[in-house]
Amino acid sequence: MLSLLSSLVLLATVGTAVEAYCTPTCLADEICNNSSVCAANTTYYQSLGLNVNNVSAAVTCKGANMTISVGKNLLETLRYNPSASTLSQSNCTGAVLDILQGQRVYSLTVQTKDGVCGNTITKNSTHVTFANSILIPGQNSNGIIAAGNISIQFFCAYNITMQTSLYIAYKPVMTTQTLNSGNSGGDGTTTLAAYTSPTYTVPLEQSQQQELPVGSSLYFGMTTQFPDPAFVLRIDQCYATPTSDGSGSIRVQLIQGGCPTGNGPNIQVVENGVSKEVRFSVSSFSFQGYGSVYIFCDARLCNAASGSCSKCASAREVSQDTTQFSLGPFTVQDIDYSAGSQMGLSGSLLVGSLMCLLTHYISDIM
Repeated sequence: MLSLLSSLVLLATVGTAVEAYCTPTCLADEICNNSSVCAANTTYYQSLGLNVNNVSAAVTCKGANMTISVGKNLLETLRYNPSASTLSQSNCTGAVLDILQGQRVYSLTVQTKDGVCGNTITKNSTHVTFANSILIPGQNSNGIIAAGNISIQFFCAYNITMQTSLYIAYKPVMTTQTLNSGNSGGDGTTTLAAYTSPTYTVPLEQSQQQELPVGSSLYFGMTTQFPDPAFVLRIDQCYATPTSDGSGSIRVQLIQGGCPTGNGPNIQVVENGVSKEVRFSVSSFSFQGYGSVYIFCDARLCNAASGSCSKCASAREVSQDTTQFSLGPFTVQDIDYSAGSQMGLSGSLLVGSLMCLLTHYISDIM
């Protein structure tokens, strides 16, 4: 009796097909195959009569990079291999599988820099445009290529701003760190850079930071990508020293409590504590007996609701929750002290005034 029952159960098991089950649930254009893996529903796509002319791409433009995404399932139905896609330079690989707007896609991300992975760049007075292309190969089965390669061009256009201008400069003078508000998450990538123009759209390049003309204006801009609109960017203090570690006793205070001190060479704070950008300028100078100048700035994210982000603060009111940024070294052209040189005269006066300020500063702290 038991033997007969076991046989009936076995027959029932053999005669019943086990339905495949996929977790998570497959997308609308997929089926769950016998391996419990979501695969392209080729019957669905073939019934639509689609071909390579129906292949499309989605482009995401995000400041420092751009991403191209192509649909996985249609391409695989047409016998392409989107997982092996590359950018214009064939060594730029690494397509990432993702879901975008309810469709499974393969995506490639490239930095917005001229020449990176075959990027090309065009610009006019208001915009800069980066262009590239994605190459999708046909499937290769036992040495037989079922379809020819597909090449899709894509581009991202950006307004030329303080931040985007850094993407088109060759080795700009800049430094990047991460800020956080202490209780609010998000990407707090923050950049301090030097510029040569009051528009803050012409970055100073590393090859230009040596032998700057004495008295010429240097423009410093800081931007943050922190997304929370409740927070703005604020610099509490900036100072200059002749040493790279910034710890020496010789320094000139440029900004204190968010405002210019009036003690240094022609300091102007254009914007501070009102948006995601900070702008200020300083006349270039040198320290007598030293060949270099380094700039140090302490910055933080400030809750605009406090009402104090854009105001001048006393030393005791300055927040300690700051992050220090530094740029340098900057050097100035040799000073000509001859009586017939106007530049030499202005340089002499500038260095002399700085030494007086330094003497006053050092006497205050001793």
